[in-house]
Amino acid sequence: MSLSKLAFTRIRDAIVSGDLAFGERLSEVQIAEALEMSKAPVRTAFLELRDRRLVTIVPQAGTYVFSPSREDVHEMSSFRAILETAGMRLSLQAARATVLDTLATTIPRMEKALGEGNWKDYEAADMEYHLAFINNSGNSYLPQAYDLTAPAIKALRVRLQAGTGAYRKQSFGEHKQILRHLEAGDPDQAAEALRAHIMVINEAKLDLPEKRGSRAKALNRSLEEYRQIFR
Repeated sequence: MSLSKLAFTRIRDAIVSGDLAFGERLSEVQIAEALEMSKAPVRTAFLELRDRRLVTIVPQAGTYVFSPSREDVHEMSSFRAILETAGMRLSLQAARATVLDTLATTIPRMEKALGEGNWKDYEAADMEYHLAFINNSGNSYLPQAYDLTAPAIKALRVRLQAGTGAYRKQSFGEHKQILRHLEAGDPDQAAEALRAHIMVINEAKLDLPEKRGSRAKALNRSLEEYRQIFR
């Protein structure tokens, strides 16, 4: 893996996990030192993160973690709902048995992780569930389009789920409902349930700016804090 790719992956994961806050200013110099590399690969990583809409680069001001507005969240979730419901229908035509088997396999893994409070395992099973529709669609462009918003959506969900299991319990029930509709041979009901499952994030009580372009007050992290994040 190249240094720029490594930097991209580490910074992306820190944003998604919530270790780096929405709207905070990122120090290219300190991140490079924390990752034990030069500034060049970090700068390249910032550009790729910008293209994925995970950071905003403001000329003469710096690079900031993305700070989604309510409008942004609605657009991202709508885009994801369009892709996933289309992916569901295509994947049922192309690989129905594989899709249903994958969904049925992830459900007990989610249930086990939910009972144990193992949110990392829950997220992994959740992602595998949704990617079953995308990766089995038979359309090579769909995964690339899906990846445009997947990290940002995951970052929102991580923050929504932090501290309580209520959202995950609701989400788990919706996963089971979607599978029941598919097993019953009712893709229309499954697609509607999937769309509602994705769009529910718009009703979440997240501390987000109301208007696009707003940023949280920039944090000033120390080098030691960056080292802790990227350890």
